[in-house]
Amino acid sequence: MRRVAAALGVICAALSGRVAADPLEAPVRAGVQPAPAVRAVVPGLPQRLDGRRAVRGCPAGEPCGRADDALLDLERERVPPPGASPWLDERAPPRSNLEAGPPRIVKRPSELRPDAPWLDQLAPSDLPVRWSQRLVDLLVYYRDDPRGRATIRGWLVAQGRYRDMIVAHLRRAKLPEDLLYVSMIESSYDPNALSYAGALGLWQWMPEAASIYGLRRDRWVDERRDPYRATVAQLDYFRDLYQRFGDWHLALAAFNAGYGAVLRSIARYNTNDFYQLCEYENGLPWETCWYSPKVLATAIVGRNLAAFGVDKLVVAAPEAWEDVAVPASISLSVIARAAGVDEAELRRMNPHLRHGRTPPGEPGYVVRVPVGKQAEARRRLAELQSDWDGYDAYVVSHGERFEDVATTFGVTTAALRKLNDVASDAEIGGGTVLVVPRVPEEQRIKNRAKARAALHESGNDQKPGEPLVVPVLDKDAVIAGKRRVFYRVVAGDTPRGVAKALGVSEAELAMWNALDPEAKLQPKMVLVAWVPEAFDAEKRGVVLLDPSKLILVTRGSPEHLDLAEARLGRVRTEYVAQGKEKLEDIASRFGMRKYDLARINRIDSSTTLAKGDKIIVYQVTDPRRSERAAEQWGKTPKGRRGKIVGEPARGSATAASRPAPGSPAAAAPDTAAAPAPSTPPGAPAAARPDSADDPAEDGPVTRPTQSD
Repeated sequence: MRRVAAALGVICAALSGRVAADPLEAPVRAGVQPAPAVRAVVPGLPQRLDGRRAVRGCPAGEPCGRADDALLDLERERVPPPGASPWLDERAPPRSNLEAGPPRIVKRPSELRPDAPWLDQLAPSDLPVRWSQRLVDLLVYYRDDPRGRATIRGWLVAQGRYRDMIVAHLRRAKLPEDLLYVSMIESSYDPNALSYAGALGLWQWMPEAASIYGLRRDRWVDERRDPYRATVAQLDYFRDLYQRFGDWHLALAAFNAGYGAVLRSIARYNTNDFYQLCEYENGLPWETCWYSPKVLATAIVGRNLAAFGVDKLVVAAPEAWEDVAVPASISLSVIARAAGVDEAELRRMNPHLRHGRTPPGEPGYVVRVPVGKQAEARRRLAELQSDWDGYDAYVVSHGERFEDVATTFGVTTAALRKLNDVASDAEIGGGTVLVVPRVPEEQRIKNRAKARAALHESGNDQKPGEPLVVPVLDKDAVIAGKRRVFYRVVAGDTPRGVAKALGVSEAELAMWNALDPEAKLQPKMVLVAWVPEAFDAEKRGVVLLDPSKLILVTRGSPEHLDLAEARLGRVRTEYVAQGKEKLEDIASRFGMRKYDLARINRIDSSTTLAKGDKIIVYQVTDPRRSERAAEQWGKTPKGRRGKIVGEPARGSATAASRPAPGSPAAAAPDTAAAPAPSTPPGAPAAARPDSADDPAEDGPVTRPTQSD
């Protein structure tokens, strides 16, 4: 069980058991809509047959056993033995003398609870019942314990919302009707119930299983919350589990713990007796061993309401609904106005619509409205056309920022968030479908150009018109037969998603960019990928940066550091200590803190320099360039402002290469060369330059004016 309800209060009415119709096949246009075609068949779900085969043990839709077994099943169903259920096999395995403590299964429940003779008078479930201690104790709990009575009352009240629908489908599928109580144990009949593990809906579907059985899950729709479609899928799941195990106790255990866990347990202990497996160490999970008895106990209560004192309950009325096919993506608030009902009522009837509107780009999507409101909703939707028309569906490209989409369609990001119920930009990734205002194509092209220009001007400390600085492992790298592309990370991107969009592996993407595979990508990062020459970004739905608008620098090189500081309005210079000098004293001369110098030079903030020791200092050349430069300028002594002291820094201060202050090497001229470019993984040696750039050519962008 994934969710056990406490004593429940008043339960709101929700979806009913009426079978909803499929969407119209004909194109839907604005105006009054024709009645959707109502079919007597259940909807066809886009299931993964390979996944069902793994669960079922044989192809779906095909008999899995021998012909004799099928005839025997038919005989049991049509002519069951006297006093026996078609689903019950009374044959018990012989008791083994080698098994210590076999499960105690009795013919009469009072044998386990002599103080409760009323147990023998209970009508059984149509699921096979084996009287175990757990089952008997649960029945006594639901009858005699105040907590148990409160729990079962709340469950039975809520059951009224979906009982008729679920039972009708179970009968049609010729499955035991008391499988209805699985939903009671799973979710308390709450379509919005969400477990800590991610299971959702009446039947607590996990994402992977939902995908196998054809339940839709995307930004706009999660059919695990749809009581009707989730129930249709659940019947196939029940059939497959029973086909696999041939026993409802094991099938229910597999539904709870996963069929793989049950198969492993059977193989480990070489028995297919559910109750015996529950007796062994590490046989079945403790929760699973209680799961089948819980289902059976609630089912028995449901067939003996008077015996448990719950026959006078007023249960929630089943809600009937009618279908309205809408011509475009329309918010439930507009549909509610058209139908003359509260929006909350429509949200309750359509819990699978995740963001309060029908999915964009799907004309004819069917929405449920209360019975008697169908005709009015159709008529009023046509009258309210100005409230919902004028919007289009737009598929977001990989690497496209949410703000770029807003710019393209001429709205603010706040308005676009409200229109699509977006709480965070990280929700929107490549392939997401958004609702956007309808904009003329000519205007959209102009707006998109503006958005792309803003994308290339979104770097740190970058001014309009300046190229974007992109630090890479090796700016001069070349791979034969490949071209280098640049992808700007947006909120919510993952290495896996970016690699898939670019058609490369995660490992390659990590190597080319020196990424930690365990860490998250952050917006404004620019990733490098080597793709085939014929790579078509537009066809793959990817937004790439224009190389002509970039400045590539080798990451951590003097060129990179000089350019980064120039963008701030500062210059990197080399300071030579004239005697013993503390970092704090040096820092104060340049408007910095000792911690700044310690961080830049990878030394301790309490370091005292000896005469001749060299460190790198950042000095302000343009206080108007950035807030950081202006702040440092204000802290610089007035007599030193605008006077650049020292030679330009030719190397970079790194913990690995910088000599310790006071050492002989520290007093020698700084002749450290820039790191040699490295060949990216997979590049042939002959395909790249043989030698490194001359470090003398990598001077600062702004050459300082020297001063004594």
